[in-house]
Amino acid sequence: MKRLLITTALEETWGRDVPVIFLGEWCRLYSRKHIWSKMDAIVAQPFGTQHEQKLSGFDYIDGLAKQILTELTEVLNKYHMVQYSERYWNILVGPWLRMYVQLAFNRYYALNQTLKNYEVSGTVIIEGGNCDLATSDTRSFMDACEDDRWNHNFFSRIMTFRGDAELNPTFVSPGKVDDFGDEKKDISGLSMQVNGLLRKLLDSIKFRGVGEVIIKLVEKLICKVGVKLGKDTDAFIIGSYLPVMEEIKLQLVLGQIPQLWKYPPHDLTRVDPDPEVRANLKLNYDNFEGFDKYVRWQLPEVLPACFLEGYRNLIKRAEEMPWPKRPRFIFTSNAFFTRETFKAWTALKVEQGIPYFAGQHGSNYGTHVWAGSKAWTERVASDKFITWGWMEVEKDIPAFLFTCAGRKPQKFDAAGGLLLVEAMETSTIDADSCSFGYFGFTSYLEEQFQFAENLPEHIYQRLTVRLHAAYKNMRSFEDVRWRDRCPRAKIELGIIDMRKLVKKNRLVVYSYDSTGLLEMLAMNTPTMCFWRGGLDHILPSAKPYYELLVGAGILFFSPEAIAKSIALHWDDIGRWWESKKVQDARQKFCDQYARTAARPARELKKILIEN
Repeated sequence: MKRLLITTALEETWGRDVPVIFLGEWCRLYSRKHIWSKMDAIVAQPFGTQHEQKLSGFDYIDGLAKQILTELTEVLNKYHMVQYSERYWNILVGPWLRMYVQLAFNRYYALNQTLKNYEVSGTVIIEGGNCDLATSDTRSFMDACEDDRWNHNFFSRIMTFRGDAELNPTFVSPGKVDDFGDEKKDISGLSMQVNGLLRKLLDSIKFRGVGEVIIKLVEKLICKVGVKLGKDTDAFIIGSYLPVMEEIKLQLVLGQIPQLWKYPPHDLTRVDPDPEVRANLKLNYDNFEGFDKYVRWQLPEVLPACFLEGYRNLIKRAEEMPWPKRPRFIFTSNAFFTRETFKAWTALKVEQGIPYFAGQHGSNYGTHVWAGSKAWTERVASDKFITWGWMEVEKDIPAFLFTCAGRKPQKFDAAGGLLLVEAMETSTIDADSCSFGYFGFTSYLEEQFQFAENLPEHIYQRLTVRLHAAYKNMRSFEDVRWRDRCPRAKIELGIIDMRKLVKKNRLVVYSYDSTGLLEMLAMNTPTMCFWRGGLDHILPSAKPYYELLVGAGILFFSPEAIAKSIALHWDDIGRWWESKKVQDARQKFCDQYARTAARPARELKKILIEN
């Protein structure tokens, strides 16, 4: 049976009373179930779910992004009349470029697979200009990936490039919306969001201690005074991922007045994309075919304006920042991805020979297959990459878990409850097929519900489910799903500080591989974890360390197995956690991926100075 192809959740493209095929689960919002559940509809098989398919995709994307960076370096140098190195453009454009190639790869082959495996009667395309895909910067590009209209335009451009006859597109004007007879705006989660804001305010008032107040005052004082007393040759440290007091200590042991630099606002001066400029900005795609040709063909339409029309404004802004003119070195663990002013400033300094160090930003480096790539910009473009304990190549320098620097082991309540920490839904149509994506997140939530339902009643009554703070900005309606499936579960909306929650519970359960899991293990907090897929996403070099966690009963691969283990140890979690087998496994794992340091500031100073 032929079906109308639907690529997004834009219901004006769904047609009426015809068989349809949704390209993915992202088209079927949970809040619109009362609409799509009544349709004659199927969902296409997701692309990129097979393990070998993932691995080959990662290698291909890495190689292609590197090729295009070389080509883009020549094009941008010529357009801007400069002669900067490929490393310069990698620092500035590299993070966006790799993400663009990933996204384009996922969308192109998802469409390709669907057209190959299913009969399509046609599709509806909303008319729009090509430059509708051009965002202002990397951050807004990421935001656009969550927008149905933008995604619809993206898929439409793929269809235009491919020119498949079976797509038989019907073009409609923007704003023409089918009337389905009810209010489209979903407000089911609105009351919980408002309530969450109120709870956040009350929590801030109730739990802010004297120590936190003092730290805030010290931070404000340093921000005002440090800039005035600093030198142009001071090391420039921003977004280090260290706690504030440890970053202050680091600068003191470096022999400089502490300076807690703030990022300039994300919103650059808005510059509209120029269709004529972009029409003339062409990569040489004539010698390529298929996806290799398409990804180059579309790039000028998608390139953020700050790298093209707004480039001069960006450079001017970077040069005007009150940052050191000749810094001893640059160090960040957080600014290399979306902070355009920082990237522009750093790229210029690197061209002048200033050393640039990047630090590990999250848990996946050194362990996950997708983050094991040596092509990530922060590793390639920096002089040294500082890790949380591991080393893979000569450029990697083992250090410690930055976020826990200077912290004491986390206290917990031996008679407390059970805390389940939820993952955040990833991109609507995920660029990284190893991550959840909307298809995977739906399956992930089902396993969370199964975990809760497999707990003995007396433990279930003590369960708190902590949603990621960003859940309300995503599309899965996670709070509503929990309320529908497990109405008696206590839901925490990601508002209360994690350390305060840990103090009220006897055991923390992470249902995904994360920085939070590393922090709990490093702080010696009773912790278990579970996720689907076993160790398929783990690098061969890291698997022995994860297998230690499996052997110690810390890591499980099914909700039923972990629920059974929790029931077994519930009455004396401390005894299980302090056992030699568990502690030996925890320590060996942490020594590799979540080290702690007795004197973190001095250890990091030594690393930075010696390198």
